[in-house]
Amino acid sequence: MKTTNMIGVVAAVCMTVAATTAAAPPHTGSVAPAARQAADETCTPETDTYSSDQWTSVRWQTCLSTYGGPHGSFQAKCWGGQVIGWSQMNCRVSGQFEIRDGKKKLVKSGGFGLVYNGLSDAPTLTTSAFRFTCDGKTHGQFTFKTFGTQAKLTGNHSNYKAAEIPDTTVTRTMC
Repeated sequence: MKTTNMIGVVAAVCMTVAATTAAAPPHTGSVAPAARQAADETCTPETDTYSSDQWTSVRWQTCLSTYGGPHGSFQAKCWGGQVIGWSQMNCRVSGQFEIRDGKKKLVKSGGFGLVYNGLSDAPTLTTSAFRFTCDGKTHGQFTFKTFGTQAKLTGNHSNYKAAEIPDTTVTRTMC
């Protein structure tokens, strides 16, 4: 009789775990570590994106800012699916960007990449690729756009599909 009760309890626990793992990863909806929206920057909402096979997740955000000089920024933090739950994992985020001034003139463009260390709880932030100078004449609404961006897990999980990050656009009065 005790064995039957124990089997029933184990089965209930297994069903609860299975139902929990089918839900979104535990980082969904959590407060972003190192949330950093200052008065002198405009950002997209922080968003989670998943790979088509649902085994890679990346939380990301783009901003356009004037502190420390004009620049855009991109931050990311990655997770990989496990048999039960999700774990922070190393990843590489890469894509293309362009910055245009208030007259739609191209100010800077190119490719970018950043590497996230899954052992760090804070997202990786990069601004260096997106720094630009104002010519002194151009003022107005500058636009920072990222496109063709993806997050790919590295190391033992490099066989997981990449998460395709949607194109982003941030506009702010600059210079």
